[in-house]
Amino acid sequence: MGSEPEDRVKHADSYVVLEDRLHGKPLENVRTFFIKPSTATSRENEWLFPSKLDMMFVPFYTPILCTFTLTEHKFGSVERVVQHLKDSLADALVPFYPLAGRVVSKDGPPRIHCNDAGAAFTEASVDVELAVLRTDDFQPQPLLSGLTAAGLKDYPALPQIDIGLPALIIQVTHFKCGGITLAANWAHVVADGKSGLHFMKSWSELARGLQISLLPDHRRDLVKPRKVPVSNNPFKASTVSAGAQITPAKTMTEKLDELSTVKKTGEVRSVQEQPRIAAKTIEFSKDDIAKLKNEALDHDPNVQLSRADCLSTHLWRTFARAKNLPSSSRVRLIYLVEGRTKLSLPPGYFGNVIGFKTIITTVDELLNGPFESTASLIHSAISSVTADWFQDLVDFMVFLQPGQNPFGADEIGPACTFGVSYLIRFPFYELDFGFGIPAHSMRNTMGARDGLVFVVPSSHGPDHMVAMANFNPEVMTKFVSMAQDIP
Repeated sequence: MGSEPEDRVKHADSYVVLEDRLHGKPLENVRTFFIKPSTATSRENEWLFPSKLDMMFVPFYTPILCTFTLTEHKFGSVERVVQHLKDSLADALVPFYPLAGRVVSKDGPPRIHCNDAGAAFTEASVDVELAVLRTDDFQPQPLLSGLTAAGLKDYPALPQIDIGLPALIIQVTHFKCGGITLAANWAHVVADGKSGLHFMKSWSELARGLQISLLPDHRRDLVKPRKVPVSNNPFKASTVSAGAQITPAKTMTEKLDELSTVKKTGEVRSVQEQPRIAAKTIEFSKDDIAKLKNEALDHDPNVQLSRADCLSTHLWRTFARAKNLPSSSRVRLIYLVEGRTKLSLPPGYFGNVIGFKTIITTVDELLNGPFESTASLIHSAISSVTADWFQDLVDFMVFLQPGQNPFGADEIGPACTFGVSYLIRFPFYELDFGFGIPAHSMRNTMGARDGLVFVVPSSHGPDHMVAMANFNPEVMTKFVSMAQDIP
């Protein structure tokens, strides 16, 4: 990544560093509408109160971006394509009515006002070809997201709006070649990735004249603590280092206080300081993943490992190498897990059911131990996720104090923390709105945590995986080069 050339965009308080693939071209003909459900939402459904698991994700949106070439379609003009999207969105918002509402945080805990205020829908154009996005080497593009038009130009910093923030933000952008991008951003407190893509697929089904294949279930009270909550900390790590010393975690407030104090060197750091974050995608082919799995099986042919176990091991190792961490350092892997089946929830449960499984080891064991050992550790940790573990997570949120670090009893800093979230089973490439599936479909991530990697489906088919990494620009250059080096 190197220094910051003119085509770098400093976004959201200058800590998100992204390449401007639009070459400085502004959006033109920008128009924003509010698409309301085609049938009004019942007053009895006016307020929806987030579950304990929803509350972990209040300040975030989940953004995706799809490209469509529109080389063949039945609508006659691009204008009719957009009108078709608006009309079908209005129909989709009837069963998915929380997405037509507002997330309200004023005068109380966050809640969802299902008032049919409408999804923010922006239509715009830009004077470049769709090919400039270079989707084989994708970079998130804030200008195409719709967030600015919806009043969230400084995202991930969110404005305070009394009536609340839109639960869903859409933007369709026209390109010179006739193609379009379709961006969708849903408030994370309303839906996790699984529910958000459930909505997108349902919208596309209605757009093709079909019935929705899986109706949403909005009963947030299905995710609730036990009558007598237990305080087991489900974030407790599986620690590999035999002599690892565990110390009580500091609260976030204490850590922010530390940032404002004068260091021994005399340096004063503001609490507003943020690491600079870049985003980059890396594609792993079927052969790449097979080589990683073979590396594990070479050591123990009888070990049971998934493709995700092996790719996670490779990415975690690459993270430690790119960071050039001392061999004695402890490193932490945070692995996001989805829990609808564990909690026996309906398949269409609409909300957040995400937990975090934590694994700790040393850099020496990670890099110099057998590949299979780390992969097996990850596999064992994920296999240990049970119904009781997820219920413990719901209960634990009752006891968690504001600002408290949920990852509990360790002092591993963010520089040694790596996170991975697998979205490979989500229908990114099933979103056919009547003019074909996307040529490319990806998270349009802006402002993700340093060290977090999303693994998403590839346009090249289900045997491939694409990792979207979020790192400091200097670390990113090393990470990409090392990640692609598979023997």
